[in-house]
Amino acid sequence: MRAALPAEPVSARGRTLRKPVVRKRPMSRDRKVGLLLLMPLAVLILGLTVYPITQVIQLAFQQQGLFSREATFVGFQNFQAVFAHEGFERSLRNTFVFTFGSLSLQMLIGLSIALLLNREFPLRAPIRGVMLFSYLVPYVVAALTWKFMFSDATGILNWWIRALDLPIPASPFGSLDFAMFGVIMVNVWKNFPFMVIVFLAQLQTIDRQLYEAAAVDGATAWQRFRHITLPALIPIMLVVGMLRTIWNFNNFEVVYLLTQGGPIGRTETLPLFIYRFVFGEFSLGRGAALAVIVFFILLAMSLIYWRLYEKMQERFR
Repeated sequence: MRAALPAEPVSARGRTLRKPVVRKRPMSRDRKVGLLLLMPLAVLILGLTVYPITQVIQLAFQQQGLFSREATFVGFQNFQAVFAHEGFERSLRNTFVFTFGSLSLQMLIGLSIALLLNREFPLRAPIRGVMLFSYLVPYVVAALTWKFMFSDATGILNWWIRALDLPIPASPFGSLDFAMFGVIMVNVWKNFPFMVIVFLAQLQTIDRQLYEAAAVDGATAWQRFRHITLPALIPIMLVVGMLRTIWNFNNFEVVYLLTQGGPIGRTETLPLFIYRFVFGEFSLGRGAALAVIVFFILLAMSLIYWRLYEKMQERFR
């Protein structure tokens, strides 16, 4: 038995209505030129991102030495070797301590200074410029300067710690208990101006009339900050937090220049662990496997940040 065909639409006068024919417009000349101009950039992005990522993923399933061109497929053996390594868990823990310790202090210091610089006071413009100084200093210069100031022979900070008999080691980078704290503080000093710039820019967008109306209603300074300033800052805090989490997680220069992962692995993070696999054990496969693991950890944290950002947008919309 044949299935009944769908009835064609009929107008009020009994005439059969035909569906309008949608004709695709030919691509305009300007659009073709725009796509043509984007082609070099697309090829550059593919060459600098997609190709290296695929190569690293492919290398993670192979066994290849640093100075050898021969590669042998080994499946998941590289990942198993990384997870079974005695230093993996310690490096993972150190990375999270370094990342979120630096992030929390950078946000706290950056927000405090941004709130101060958002007020009217003499010499505000030059002070804003001075705040950018540490962010403009290269990582190498910043790390070596701090290492020199804590030097046993000529370090000025080392001399003051001993002269004042402070309850902290004269050289924190060589202390088992203070090495990670010292590395975090140098990283915070180097990058907190980024937070100041972003938070100050966001504070400038808040309507001053909201503060004036709240003050007229009798709201305290804390209430104005909680109900006006903080809701305006939370979305940008999540975005900046995600960026700084990725940058701190992948930071290699500060830790390597200050401690090289010591003492006894107390400051060894995952980027240094990758460096050890590749240039210490000459195993490109294990280094690539650990890099893939780091990539998926950062991808998961980015998705969490993005989900929180969407929730905050819906809440304060």
